[in-house]
Amino acid sequence: MQYKIIQKGPFEKVEKFEKKLNEMAMSGWRIVASLGDFYLVLGKDKH
Repeated sequence: MQYKIIQKGPFEKVEKFEKKLNEMAMSGWRIVASLGDFYLVLGKDKH
């Protein structure tokens, strides 16, 4: 499995962050953990 940690920028609009998450979900990334209010850990199966 491949992992990536992402965060919402301090001045980034929620809509832009949601769009980024939706695009990542379409390419196979899934949220595996939340680190507080600011960080998400995403995982993707290697094929």
